[in-house]
Amino acid sequence: MTAQNWRRLKTELQTYAALKGRTGVRLADFLHDQALELDDVYRTGTGQGRSGWTALKRDAGLIVAEPGPEEDYFSRRFGDLLHVDDPRRLDVMAAAGGQQGHMHGLYSHAALGLQMLVYQIDGRHQQAAGHQAFAERLQRHPAIASELVELSGLLQARSTLPAKAVPGLEDTPLCLHAASGAREVLTAVGWLTAARRAPFQAGVLPLTSRKTELLFVTLDKSEGYHDRISHHDYAVSAISAERFHWQTQNSAGPDTPGGRRLGSANNGWQFQLFVRRRKGDAYRACGRVGE
Repeated sequence: MTAQNWRRLKTELQTYAALKGRTGVRLADFLHDQALELDDVYRTGTGQGRSGWTALKRDAGLIVAEPGPEEDYFSRRFGDLLHVDDPRRLDVMAAAGGQQGHMHGLYSHAALGLQMLVYQIDGRHQQAAGHQAFAERLQRHPAIASELVELSGLLQARSTLPAKAVPGLEDTPLCLHAASGAREVLTAVGWLTAARRAPFQAGVLPLTSRKTELLFVTLDKSEGYHDRISHHDYAVSAISAERFHWQTQNSAGPDTPGGRRLGSANNGWQFQLFVRRRKGDAYRACGRVGE
């Protein structure tokens, strides 16, 4: 969306607020009544451009209080949450916005779910911090916290997924068939923590302590991949609705550690498959390979 389109959206909100009243304008009502989509308000990949419900309300003159120090940052980053469709994680998202800093003593899944939210919003690997520090930052931005509650409600309303744990990863907040970014998956399994945050770009990740290997698969490699990537992954729907064709990376020969893990059916390792259609999409948790 261009800057001109953002100005048009701002004008629409000003007109809408004049008709409905300036106070109590809700994101869900505005989108519904104006036949708009979340993507119209949350514009991912816009760099420093305007994005988000709080930013739109402020530009339209509906918020006059002084902004918090990170309001623009949060407004831009919330666009990276639109894929979330796990009902339990959306409950955690709503709680994060509603409790305004009081996030001590969370049970383990909720704490991990909140940490997944933190690292999805704070996308750079230099931003290592725990969920309590994030909650305190959010507390300084009442409008942003309220926006998080509104956004989680909209995402909850459009989700059709049951809250079902991923077999073999029941101790994590991951939901079978739910969408997650790579950072969210890595946080859920404990590879990223509040104290440790390292970049990850490979397509596989062995977790030795779990004897679990995560397989991250992108189906459409026509854009954003170099020509030397020659392996092909796809669902074998013509043969069976339950089969998936996956080729190892070129470096995974039979005598490499990765090849040996894959080559033995009795070594105690499990392989968890996460699939996305194209680069930039969220991954779907498909479950344990072989089941």
